[in-house]
Amino acid sequence: MKRNRTVRNQTISAIFMALVGTAIHAGAQSYLSSYDIPENKPARPVVSIPPVVPEETKPVETMPETEAEEVFSPSLAALNLAYLYPEGADRTDAQNSLAGQILRELSVKDSEWLASIYDLSNRKPAEAAAKLGLPADRVRGLYNPLDESQTEDNPDSWLLSEWSRIDMVFTDENGNRIMADSNIKEIMAMANTYFYYTDPEDSDAFLNYVLNLWDKSHSIHYSIGEVYYCDGCLEEASGDTEASEAAGTAGSGENPENASGDGLTGSEEAQSGADGTAAASASDHSQATPETAEIGAGVPSASEATALGEDNRTGSGMAEGAAEAVEQETKAEIGPGIALMEASKAAETETAEETDKEEERDKEENASDEVSGHVDLHITAAVAGASSSEKSLFSIAEEVTAAEQEAGFPGWTEEHKNAVLELAAQDWKAAYGLTVSSTYISNPLSQSETEYYLSLLPADTSLERRRLIRYALSSVGKVPYYWGGKPSAPDYDGNHFGSLAAADEKGRTMKGLDCSGWISWVYWSALGKRLPAESTDGLANCGTAVARADLKPGDIIVRLGDEGHVVMFLAWESEDRMKVVHESSGSVNNVTVSTMQASWPYYRKLID
Repeated sequence: MKRNRTVRNQTISAIFMALVGTAIHAGAQSYLSSYDIPENKPARPVVSIPPVVPEETKPVETMPETEAEEVFSPSLAALNLAYLYPEGADRTDAQNSLAGQILRELSVKDSEWLASIYDLSNRKPAEAAAKLGLPADRVRGLYNPLDESQTEDNPDSWLLSEWSRIDMVFTDENGNRIMADSNIKEIMAMANTYFYYTDPEDSDAFLNYVLNLWDKSHSIHYSIGEVYYCDGCLEEASGDTEASEAAGTAGSGENPENASGDGLTGSEEAQSGADGTAAASASDHSQATPETAEIGAGVPSASEATALGEDNRTGSGMAEGAAEAVEQETKAEIGPGIALMEASKAAETETAEETDKEEERDKEENASDEVSGHVDLHITAAVAGASSSEKSLFSIAEEVTAAEQEAGFPGWTEEHKNAVLELAAQDWKAAYGLTVSSTYISNPLSQSETEYYLSLLPADTSLERRRLIRYALSSVGKVPYYWGGKPSAPDYDGNHFGSLAAADEKGRTMKGLDCSGWISWVYWSALGKRLPAESTDGLANCGTAVARADLKPGDIIVRLGDEGHVVMFLAWESEDRMKVVHESSGSVNNVTVSTMQASWPYYRKLID
């Protein structure tokens, strides 16, 4: 009983405690402290926080396919070194590739080779003879009172001051006449084929290989004709030149027996051959035996030179045949009335004799170069190509690679020869971004054209001005236009005309001269006088001002401003127009002869 009462009391106490707790809780919920009273503040903006993406669900960043590094895979059909660059090189310019660097070196070789040809042809005959190891008296003529370097009582000083004719011929390995084309692409293509089987990435070995091929595929053969004398022989020489050019010859006076060399030999001969000499025998001009000197390999063989000689004799024979035909036709006209015709002929002959005497007196008074003698220079430059000839690049390459056949190269099969030809025929600018010029020579003047322009000079033109004009004419088509280009040296050697250079403002990539640079270079080269200025602004103040009507050959005409230009006066034309020589930035992009008004503000005389 007592136990039940205790339980009941505990139950009542528990219920009471529960009721008291509930009441306290309700009161606490309704009570507001001073900290809970809201202030009159603007509501805060609600910021949306993006849900956190688990790391495993984030997208993986990938490189675009175009930026993925390409894996180099060599091919016979592609120029492999065009895809490889030296470490740290600018890959945005293909000229910086290994192939581009090798192309630059070869273009310099081409430029220096052509420079050696042009420099010799622009030397005085005595200087050229000394260069070829020939005695000075080989180019000695008669006394010329107009030549200040000669004295009447010293025959050793009677050296001819200039060439009468310069025959310059470029041939392939078989002696066939060609333009002055480069074989750089063919050489590069051959090296590409060879190193495809050995080591496509070995640029040093590649360079040595192409330089070796270049040296063995280029040669120059010079010959100096006998000094000759004749009445009016300048006119006859001009005609012979045209006949020779029509027949595709190397020029008159060539002696087949003196042409030496049975094939293409090494580069050592190319450097030392200029000192060689050859015996000469005196004869008349048409059969003169020229002194010869051979530089390099690739000179036509004796049989090929004989063919050239026959062609040349055919050209002169045509002229003689034409003269005989005229004479026979004249004889055939003699018939009835022969007395009248003979009387008429006698009168014509008398008049002609008087005219001849007057001309002889004029010649004696003027003491022109015509009576002091004439001498000709003949140059044959040979470049071997990738043909089926026994003297072609393939034959040269077989010698070069013979010792390395075991390295893996299977030899020059028809398949590999075709691969070379196909690669060389590609447009390397489009395919690889590489600029390759087959030649920088653009329409040089023929000998007859040069003689024609020289014939326009007044009779009283000084030797110094004649030398200047002759040099200017000789550079036509041989010096590319390059904006801002200035000469580094006189003559061609050291200037590297035509070699690859950074593109100028018009995208030209062949090293050359601009119009004012060309004027300075011609004066420096022809007269040994470097002008004090090499810009159009500077040239406008050089020398002495002259009146337009008093212009003489070699004077300059300058125009300033955005269209600034400078030209060299040659001769007057009709309607107050003039013929000039200048470095043109027009479509020719080279030295050219033009006819223009040139009514510009500045007419300057740079020499007396």
